[in-house]
Amino acid sequence: MNKTEKKVIELLIENPSYNSEDLAKKIGVSKRTIERNFKILQEKKMIERIGSKRDGNWIVTK
Repeated sequence: MNKTEKKVIELLIENPSYNSEDLAKKIGVSKRTIERNFKILQEKKMIERIGSKRDGNWIVTK
């Protein structure tokens, strides 16, 4: 797991309703980088999306 993935996990534990734009601003990377990390973390079964794209939350599973 790289440092961006770790930071994404930490911030999602803090606030599960963060979206890619919020995380990109907090971490200082592009929105696309965050979206890529979301996909990688979902494939690793480390995070899960509950609800819709607009109103959902992220659940950190590991």
